[in-house]
Amino acid sequence: MNIPHDKFCVLPWVSLEASPIGTVRPCCLADDELTDDEGRKFSLLTADFASIQNSQAMTQLRQEFLDGKRPQTCRKCWMEERSGRTSKRMHTLDRMKHMGISDEWTTDAKPLMFLDLKLGNICNLKCRICGSWSSSQFATEELNDMSPAEDKKKSFPYQMLRAGAWPRENQSFWREIDACLNDIRYIEFTGGEPFMIREHFAMLQGIVDRGIAHQVEIHYNTNGTHYPAEAESIWRHFKTVEVAFSIDDLGERFEYQRTNADWAVVLDNITSFQYLQSQMPNLRLQCCSTVNVFNVRYIDELAHWIVLQKFDFVYWNMMHDAWYFSIATLPVSAKASITDHLRSADVPAQYRVEFDRITDFMNNGASTDGFMTNMKIRDLDRKRQQNLRDVAPELADILMYDYNQ
Repeated sequence: MNIPHDKFCVLPWVSLEASPIGTVRPCCLADDELTDDEGRKFSLLTADFASIQNSQAMTQLRQEFLDGKRPQTCRKCWMEERSGRTSKRMHTLDRMKHMGISDEWTTDAKPLMFLDLKLGNICNLKCRICGSWSSSQFATEELNDMSPAEDKKKSFPYQMLRAGAWPRENQSFWREIDACLNDIRYIEFTGGEPFMIREHFAMLQGIVDRGIAHQVEIHYNTNGTHYPAEAESIWRHFKTVEVAFSIDDLGERFEYQRTNADWAVVLDNITSFQYLQSQMPNLRLQCCSTVNVFNVRYIDELAHWIVLQKFDFVYWNMMHDAWYFSIATLPVSAKASITDHLRSADVPAQYRVEFDRITDFMNNGASTDGFMTNMKIRDLDRKRQQNLRDVAPELADILMYDYNQ
């Protein structure tokens, strides 16, 4: 596949991302949700794929890439590339270069080959770096925290719970999926927790029944709390099946960050997947660790555990939103302390360069005074009767965190 220049991205031509609440972006890192020609956000409750792909917003984005520009909506990739990291743009180019995309680049969309499907916000966890738009448990917690005097049905978490039901309320969406399957080469399922969203198994079975599964790669991001035994007979037919475990920390720190999770259950499930991999050669096991305020002080420990698991691929993902939990916004003093720790820590050799890039990403960001970060941590600690200092005292010192402030 030939591309016009080295800052080019193919995703606006061949991909759509369905958010957990049914809005649409060209990819999961784009800042802006796509809008119709009158400025209204597309919703997969009503919009069809062709209207989205051929919209003025998508056409303009494609034109910007053809002109050699760096679209502002893609700033997260540019931030990562400035730190020497492999961005999603770069990773996708590498993944899709053998998928038969034509070399003719105009402002016209190409057939959809890549679907990033967040099929609602059903989830059993309420991770601290998540929110009610991606987790039904998080939204429920926020609803339960409201006072009796407040109108819950007008609240943001209630609206997110309603919006997250979109895949079960729009049968035309599934017909749209069915119509484009012959061109699809890669599907990502994230969440919510994808193994709890039953509809996607029927979709995969339909691909198998059509006899085209051998040309399709599928990818999951899972919190690791579920092992979908019913998927084994389906997955065997696909070109590859990637299961990426979202593991950001270990033990009680993992459970603190991913509330409702049981670390022992996650370890058992990883073992089950490892056994399945020995029986299913098309299965790839991965680890996706999101580096954020809560775990950055401890990623050296996490890296040693990751090495022992012998994952097929490991990706250190940078937290961008919510900004107050991004390491790029930490106070200057916190960045200095973490930088000193990570540069002197015993880091597995294969991750030393990556950790240097992570610290560069952190130090290149615009620092804040840390007030919002500590306020958000304190708010969650009080709701969940937890205390950062109990599980991560070193981090609490770095952040100057005081539960009682």
